[in-house]
Amino acid sequence: MKKAIMILQSFLVIVLFSSFNNQKEETCTLTIEVKELRNSTGTVLFALYNREDAFPDEHYKKYYKKLTGMIVNGTSSVMF
Repeated sequence: MKKAIMILQSFLVIVLFSSFNNQKEETCTLTIEVKELRNSTGTVLFALYNREDAFPDEHYKKYYKKLTGMIVNGTSSVMF
């Protein structure tokens, strides 16, 4: 009986919290492209920061999102 009550309580908590999450989040994309790179192969590390005090960040510890793009014919691009 206690197990059934705990399961019911857990279910009610999940339903309660999920009902507050009905706001639709607006999404956007950001495409970054770099050209005329010295190398024709390899990768480029792209880091996106969402705080002014986090940049510059030489060791990539304060980034918001980080992606790696392949270099093809001296060009690389990513889409955040």
